[in-house]
Amino acid sequence: MTRWKNVVYNCTLAANCLLCFLLLFAGRLVLPPWLQVIGRMHPLILHFPIVLLILFIVQSLFQRSNPAGNWLLLLSAFTASLTAIMGLFLSREPGYDQDALLLHKWSGITLSLLTIAWYAWYDTLQQIKFAPLIAATLCLVTLTLAGHEGAGITHGQDFLLAPISPAAPKKTVTLDQAVVFTDMVQPILKSKCMGCHNSSKAKGELVMETLQLLLKGGKTGPLWDSSKADFGVMMQRLHLPPDEEKHMPPRGKPQLTDAETTILYQWLKHDPSRPLRVAGLPATDTLKLIAQELFKNPEDEDAYDFKAADEGTVQKLNNSYRVIYPIALHSPALNVEFYSPQFFRSAQLKELEPLSQQVVSLDLDKMPVTDADIPAIARFPNLRVLNLAFTGVTGAGIAQLCKLEKLKSLSLSGTSIKTEDIGCLTAMRSLRHLYVWNTAIPPGAVPATKTSSLLIEGGSRTDTMLLKLNPPILQNDASILFSPVPLKLKHYVPGVTMRYTLDGSDPDSAGSILYQGHPMLTGKSILKARAFKKGWLPSDVVQNYFYSELYRPDSIHLLLPIDSNYMKYGAKTLIDQVKGDGGYGSGKWLGFHRNDMQCLLLFKQPIVARDVTISALVNIGSSIFPPVRIEVWGGTNPQNLRLLAHQEPTQPSGVSPGSLTGYDLTFNPLKVSCLKIIMVPLAKIPDWHAEKGKKGWIFLDEIFVN
Repeated sequence: MTRWKNVVYNCTLAANCLLCFLLLFAGRLVLPPWLQVIGRMHPLILHFPIVLLILFIVQSLFQRSNPAGNWLLLLSAFTASLTAIMGLFLSREPGYDQDALLLHKWSGITLSLLTIAWYAWYDTLQQIKFAPLIAATLCLVTLTLAGHEGAGITHGQDFLLAPISPAAPKKTVTLDQAVVFTDMVQPILKSKCMGCHNSSKAKGELVMETLQLLLKGGKTGPLWDSSKADFGVMMQRLHLPPDEEKHMPPRGKPQLTDAETTILYQWLKHDPSRPLRVAGLPATDTLKLIAQELFKNPEDEDAYDFKAADEGTVQKLNNSYRVIYPIALHSPALNVEFYSPQFFRSAQLKELEPLSQQVVSLDLDKMPVTDADIPAIARFPNLRVLNLAFTGVTGAGIAQLCKLEKLKSLSLSGTSIKTEDIGCLTAMRSLRHLYVWNTAIPPGAVPATKTSSLLIEGGSRTDTMLLKLNPPILQNDASILFSPVPLKLKHYVPGVTMRYTLDGSDPDSAGSILYQGHPMLTGKSILKARAFKKGWLPSDVVQNYFYSELYRPDSIHLLLPIDSNYMKYGAKTLIDQVKGDGGYGSGKWLGFHRNDMQCLLLFKQPIVARDVTISALVNIGSSIFPPVRIEVWGGTNPQNLRLLAHQEPTQPSGVSPGSLTGYDLTFNPLKVSCLKIIMVPLAKIPDWHAEKGKKGWIFLDEIFVN
């Protein structure tokens, strides 16, 4: 036993000498991969010195003479030295703030030195009164400090005492005050992301504590790119399957809810680099609708105590120049918006009388409304938001608006009102926002408000900014055509013209086909459509592939072993006539990684084949590349096939938006009973990619013959 004690003691002494040496030259330390693995074992063994040391202290308190007892102390010293060395290795990896690690590192090293010193002078200290108690106290204090600081690095500085600490007063935010990043996005990042991406523990060199640090990005570059279809790396990682190594948050950590993911996605669709107020969002904006549920003003909680309007009445009153819709899902409150000033008539306001109780928002921006129309507007007792900007109302009719006891927001921008006209409005207790841009009211001349909660925004601004149209809405559900079907495009803005192409080229406002009626789609095509309107910026292009299939295989067999988790329904996925979308984890796609994709299509009755089309997905950011080679073989039996066509798709030179694509392989007509398809994945991802050197993926969802 003595010999083994000496061996362990000498190993512990050597480990502490190594620890001091590494500490002295820590700034010049470069770790090979195998030492990084040892460093990452730090969390695995750090519990051993904790348990062994506490056991020894408890034992020494109750058993004054125990010759074998200091075995526990020796093992504590040995495991403490190993833990400290591994922790030092781990601290050299990127992403750790050395200042934040300082206390944890020094307390861990001190504990290692204290325990070996206690063991070395154990017998001597036993003879000195209170010396063992002092040694035990020093070790326990150091152990507690090291553990507390380590937990703070992993879980946050207030992790240990959070359950008994008084809760910080919860900030009450109203809808009018809410800022999208501060009040909607940042709470999600704090609860789900900052445990690994903070100034103390910056995994991937990414810190999410402020907007500026988010804009800086991490080791792989910026977190988002609004020009990409998938919005960049942050949304890519969120949408990876949970079992994927790079899925965020990691498996075992609290995951984002659908609502939280939607908030992040919608935030990125706007300009995330600037502070965006919820109050400035359009009424139909998804973020605005979510915020209405998150930030309910106390006075609004029981505001909508009226019954919902008859749906038939709402539908009857909806037309091309007047749109009526609920302000939120299942809400009885209605919003009314008017379009096209040339078609506006005062009688259209009176027609809304059956909905007088339900209308809470009325938008008459740029309509030819006059003072004579104000009495009709004043008949909506539950009106909260009224937009009369750039209308013909004057100060003579403003006083009648004071009858609207629940009005919270009023825009009189661009009208002929004067300073003296709005005095009565400032006395309204419910009014929160009054907009008087581009009026005769000069800056600084706005009268003092009688209620501190009223915000009057005045001055001047340009009103010439061009707005961008939304893309057309494609209403065709099926992408696979078995017979001619009508093309169905729709747009909600009146006066819009839609143009489209079927050859994959981008539509323009002059030469492309004008969408009229319901033109027929008769075969394979790449539809691209765009909306245009005078005074508006053209919309983005909406794109969809339409496929046709003359022959459907009777069966399909994969010739190489399955090598990925993306095989939910097996080979039949490729001939089930169900198209996939951009979500490659949906089960509608097959993914191939290590092996080539090789499959055999079999037909009970011979067919005359002339082309094969393969529907595929390309998502460079997620390592899904085009195949480097595609081959089509055919014949009357699987043992006697000949090469019919081959293709080598162009490989990308950089990260680009994800897209659905199709590979067409045409050949001379041939009578066949079986077709063999081969797709070869990229063997080595280029150096410009974050996954450089690894094999690329290929994803496909359907194979069409003729």
